[in-house]
This record gives sequence, C-alpha cells and structure tokens, in this order.
Amino acid sequence: MTGALGRRISLAWMLPGSRVHLEAALLVVALTGVVGVAILGRLSNSSIGPQPVPSTTSAPSPAWSAGGPIPDDLRHSWQRPQAVTPGLDRWATGFVRLASGLVEFGPEPGAGASRSAIAVEGADTLEVTAIAGTLACAIGDVGTYRWSVEGKDTVMTLTPTSADDCAAREEALAGSWVRSDLPVTGGGGPELPPGTYLTSAFDPFDRPGIAGQLSYTVPEGWKTDEDEPVSFTLHHLSAASSSEPATDSLIALIAQARVAAGFENGSPCGTFSDAPGVGLGVNDIVAAIRSRAGVVSTTPAAMTIGGYKGQLLDLHLAPSWTGGCRAPEGVAVGVPILHGAGPGPGISVGIGPDHPLRLILLDLTDGRTLSIAMFNFGTSQASAFEEQVGAAMPIIQSFQFHAPTP
Repeated sequence: MTGALGRRISLAWMLPGSRVHLEAALLVVALTGVVGVAILGRLSNSSIGPQPVPSTTSAPSPAWSAGGPIPDDLRHSWQRPQAVTPGLDRWATGFVRLASGLVEFGPEPGAGASRSAIAVEGADTLEVTAIAGTLACAIGDVGTYRWSVEGKDTVMTLTPTSADDCAAREEALAGSWVRSDLPVTGGGGPELPPGTYLTSAFDPFDRPGIAGQLSYTVPEGWKTDEDEPVSFTLHHLSAASSSEPATDSLIALIAQARVAAGFENGSPCGTFSDAPGVGLGVNDIVAAIRSRAGVVSTTPAAMTIGGYKGQLLDLHLAPSWTGGCRAPEGVAVGVPILHGAGPGPGISVGIGPDHPLRLILLDLTDGRTLSIAMFNFGTSQASAFEEQVGAAMPIIQSFQFHAPTP
C-alpha cells in the first residue's frame, strides 16, 4: 500500500485462524486502505444546499485566444442542488460538464442530457452553439456567457452577456455551480444518499484528467471506496444478523482489464503480471479465463451496459483445486483472473474457496476492454451470492459512459 493518493487495493483470503494479505493481488475478499474524503458528483437528493459566495475570486486566465481551448479551471463537472426550502435556491437542480469543444448539461447525466458546441470568445467569455444534440434549441442557436470562478476554483458562475438565442439553454446554464469532481481516493467517503453521481478521476477511455466519464445511480446503503484513473469501486455495507456475520458487496471496475498470469504453485505471493499470449478483446479474455485450470465458469451471456456490448460470466473455484501462492501464514489457495494495465494504483481480481465472482467484460471500442467485477467481503454461499449480485445488477445497468470528445 502506497499512501493516500496512490495505492493498490489488496486481497485478504481467509486461511484457518488467519488472514493472508496479497499486496497488489486477488481482490475477492477485503479492501484495505486509507480513508479519503471528497465532494462527489451528487445530483439527486443533494444536501449541499445554497452556497455562500466566497470572498475571494480568481481572475480569468490571461492566456486565451478566440476559438481556443476551454480554460483548465472550467474543464470539470459541476452541479447545483435542489432547493431545500422554496425560494432559497435560485436555480433548478442540474449538472454541467465542460470539456474541450463540448458542454453537456441537464437535470442529470445520461442519455437525456443536452449537448452544445462551446468555444472561447474572449478572456472571460464563452460562446455556445446548438448542435443536433442540443435539446429544445434550433441548430445554430448561439449564446455567449461570461464566466468566473470563486473560492479555490470550486464555484463557477455563468452569466449571459445577452439573451441566449435558445431560452431553454440559458435557463439550464445561467447561474452558479459547485464543482462536483474533486478526487476520491482509497477508503472513500460516507454513505451516498440515493441518487445519480459522476466519477471524478476514473478514465476508461484513456483521456486522463477529464472527469465525469461514468455516471451511475445507487440506492440506499452504498458508498465510493475508490475513484482512480484505472479503477472505480462501489461498496455496500451489510448489517450482521444474529446468526451470520456481515457480508459486504463490492462492484469494482478495471479500466484496462488484462488477464493475469497464473501462480506457479507454491511461489511467493506478489504482484500480478500479464498472462502471455492473450489478446485484449472481450472474446480473447473470456476464452483465456474459461480455459484456466481451477476455474469453473458459466456459459458467457451477451450483455449491453450503457450502449456498449459485452459478455457476462459467473466464476468459482473448482472444489478440487489446491494450487495457490505462498504467504507467511501458509498457502493462499486460489486463481488470479484479471488486473489493470499501466502504472499507479489499480485493482486485481481472482477467485478463492467460497469466494465466487461475477464478471462483465465490455468492449469500449478502440481496443479497450472494461471489466466490471462483483464479489463479496467474506465467504459466500451460492444462494447468498446470487441474492447480492441481484441487488447490485440494477446499479450496473444504470451505468452511462460519457466518452470525451477529441
């Protein structure tokens, strides 16, 4: 584990009377790490409330040119909450995401969001132009907005310089916005109120530094444990009953999934590496997993999430399998399955005794495969795991991907 801003989640497999931690390894049982706190991209049921205007204001960037790139201070995801008491909030609930050449906005992110072209018009002015994806506007409708950011660049205000040709867009954009994509690192924050959220750092499309590439909707009881460029994890804390211990559910996304090389039986537990000779496509990965010794897999089922096609399979360890890696406490029986590519913190997944895994692999095009893994913290009987996976699937089916534009 490397620290608050960069760490790799690790696995703890349970051996009799002990817990074996595999650094950078098979995440099937326990997440460990530091606690991070941040403002998330929360839209529904927001409790942020009306924001005071900070006393300090940052000036517009002096480096600009007409038609040039959107200033870095603005290229974030922003939100504003519902009014808690009528009359105290001047603007309706909504979100805005500013990227290079495109502004996306609406009540919540997803298929129903509106999009307009955007460009720099002056030192502190932006010009937006309606395109085919701009709702309730005619193509070509133009509006110009003066911008400012306040505090520590966490509050943005958009003010029309004159009436927008599209009144509906002016109503949606004008006013103050609170930045919603401040980073979340290991440990996550408190439980999320039910609603729709945006990721801050997760980067499944290999466009680092652009927030809001994934939106998701959670019911009560979920929180974010990890929001990093190569990994994103949601965590549901289950209450223990009088007869059984608590069994938490986790949903872990790997931005650039790779098949992990198998352990040489009895070798020291350590960092995963790529399995040799395995392609990066969904079919290649599925075939390699299903052919691996010790893995029992269901027949892959076609699956579409957020408009991207893929395959779903459920995995568990063969009862006769005894192979694994060697830790100080003994042999950690199991089979590594996937890990993330590239440097920095990430997630690895595998299977162990009574630790099944549901896996969805999505083709994000351009040779990129996204892995969505569902598993439990603690041992899982088949019936309990099926119930928890059933509760997690609506969250996964709510995923909407927002591929950044060039």
